[in-house]
Amino acid sequence: MKIKKKLSYSILVVIILISCTQAQQDNNNTLNQHEIQGWLDEYNVPAVGIGIIKDGKLSHCKVFGKSRNGIPANDSTIFTIASITKTITTMVTLKLVDSGQWDLDKPLYKYWIDPDIVGDNRHKNLTTRHVLSHQSGLPNWRSDLDSKKLEFLFEPGTKYSYSGEGFEYLRKSLEHRFHKSLAELSDSILFRPLKMNDSKFCWKESIDDTRFAFRHDGNGVEYRNQGGMKTSAASGLLTTVKDFSKFGLYVINQAGLSTKLYSEMIKTQATIKKNYDQGLGWQIIRNLPNNEYAIFHEGGEWGVSAVAVFLPESKQGIIVFTNSDNGNEIYMKVLQTYLNVGKEIIVVLNGMSYNPEEINIIQVADSILTTYTGSYFIKSFQMSVKITHENGLLKLVSPYSTMVLYAETETKFFLKDDDLKIEFIINENKETIGIMVIYKGAEPEFAKRIE
Repeated sequence: MKIKKKLSYSILVVIILISCTQAQQDNNNTLNQHEIQGWLDEYNVPAVGIGIIKDGKLSHCKVFGKSRNGIPANDSTIFTIASITKTITTMVTLKLVDSGQWDLDKPLYKYWIDPDIVGDNRHKNLTTRHVLSHQSGLPNWRSDLDSKKLEFLFEPGTKYSYSGEGFEYLRKSLEHRFHKSLAELSDSILFRPLKMNDSKFCWKESIDDTRFAFRHDGNGVEYRNQGGMKTSAASGLLTTVKDFSKFGLYVINQAGLSTKLYSEMIKTQATIKKNYDQGLGWQIIRNLPNNEYAIFHEGGEWGVSAVAVFLPESKQGIIVFTNSDNGNEIYMKVLQTYLNVGKEIIVVLNGMSYNPEEINIIQVADSILTTYTGSYFIKSFQMSVKITHENGLLKLVSPYSTMVLYAETETKFFLKDDDLKIEFIINENKETIGIMVIYKGAEPEFAKRIE
């Protein structure tokens, strides 16, 4: 979560929803190259790939812009899709569950234990369901912690907290059980059967880097580090829009899963906010027009912004890949213009995740509030924020504003005028080691305490 970026992003969404006068185009219309190129130029995004599924078929698949300076992108351009990778890991796992080779609720320690947590008995409760529903209790990344070692932030299964480490834990468990890499499992279960010939977890000799959409920052400058050197269950898959559209069609049509397991996948495993739930590996948007619901996943890391949205009831879908930090502005434009419920999806994603008037504000002792004061580093934005305690009030001080925090519990705080929640993370020695930052239902981010 990037506070500055998310705030500007929210303003942008409001402008889109209020001032956009162009009628929403029907999915049957051809992608408007002039309009899309205008968006790329406006937001300094080198390339965008768009796939549109209508009536259970791929109706459009097109890549616009440049893969890097001076090199035009084309329809076979390979993108990195960041956290959308988790949907591939999810479907591989669920296919194994459906075939009786894996169990959603069997503790993962039966197959593998991370050395960092072998002494913490909570590892014996960790299951695949906890991982796929982001209730593993593990941080997003162990590198976020001062120790740089894996540790539980809470008991598995007790609450929602987005975790890439959870998916990596699952990957290692699968690999130890089947004596195959995740790449090999994915090739046999998904990629080869679906003819996803350009989908890989990391660079191989078979990938032509002249086809790769190189990552760029918000100013259009190519990043020196392009990643892609190791397999991760949580992030970094290399694929094309055409390949991922095949996967999307497969998912829309139940992916060969039993009705019971597919229903479990789209069932609410955890609530993120109103009309926005966590299923197994997929996030779910509820109560769309015509009794529709959407399963989707976003992806965002340095030089990558992407989204994949599928509507199983009407057999629609949209896939948007970009190679820029600013790509979220592009995919919101695409959703608004080319998906008939895109506007409604945007409203859900950016609506308040809670009603401040419905939260019972409690008083927390000054002796406890004082223990929370200090500086916290938000890694994704390379920015520090301060927590101060003045006149009985706890405040969040960023380089841009000072905001009063109100207590929902002794450790959970919220703002009355913005969709931001802060949860203080306490270790076993009752020391405050960091805060979990949750903004508009985005991926929670752990910010470690630095003083």
